[in-house]
Amino acid sequence: MDLSGIAHTGGPVLIWRGPDFDRLDLTGPVVSNWVNKGVGLFGDFDLGPDFTLFAPLPEGLHWRELVAILSVLLAGGRVVIAAEPPHEDFMAVVPFGHEDDDAVADADEVFVFNPPALALSTPVGSDFVDVNSAIRSYPDVTSRRLDASGVLEIDGQVIDWTGSESNDGTRPQGLLVANSTPLPGEWPRFLQHLLGGGEVLLTTQMDDARITDLADGLGVVRGTLGTWTK
Repeated sequence: MDLSGIAHTGGPVLIWRGPDFDRLDLTGPVVSNWVNKGVGLFGDFDLGPDFTLFAPLPEGLHWRELVAILSVLLAGGRVVIAAEPPHEDFMAVVPFGHEDDDAVADADEVFVFNPPALALSTPVGSDFVDVNSAIRSYPDVTSRRLDASGVLEIDGQVIDWTGSESNDGTRPQGLLVANSTPLPGEWPRFLQHLLGGGEVLLTTQMDDARITDLADGLGVVRGTLGTWTK
């Protein structure tokens, strides 16, 4: 569970489809670069065993939130995904428009990203960290050892996120579709499929017909994650 597999995978692996036909296709090396940049960003805020990143995911899992989650988990931090914040000190990541939510009011720092695929900055004040702008200043590689020792906690449940099915070192086959945030027990499969170089279609607020059309054009669907919108 590291970036060695995905960093050498050709073709899109993380396929983002947002509302209003917002779209972005990220290759394996590009995903790896973004995760390394995230390690650099959070590293400036003492990323390590005592670092907790709270992700309330108010609009469903966005690719930028996924990059942040992977950055923290691979570098040995703790990620909490829940509606309510942790009791101990924490930092938070939220989409623009949610930076003043009660759930993140007690965060030491609030990292705010602008959801549109091509947004280069986030129009927030100096009390917040503009993720879109800040993360781009960090290198595509990191000198830190990424040992996948981070803790993933979802709705109060600690997830063994590295203990998914074995793929014998081969690239996972098929397209894994998430039409909403993966359920707690689905995260190991989700993360291993992506980090192994498998294709993931990540989206929110899409109806079945549009997802079916996308899947038909992208390839064979291996499975679906999250609560399927009817």
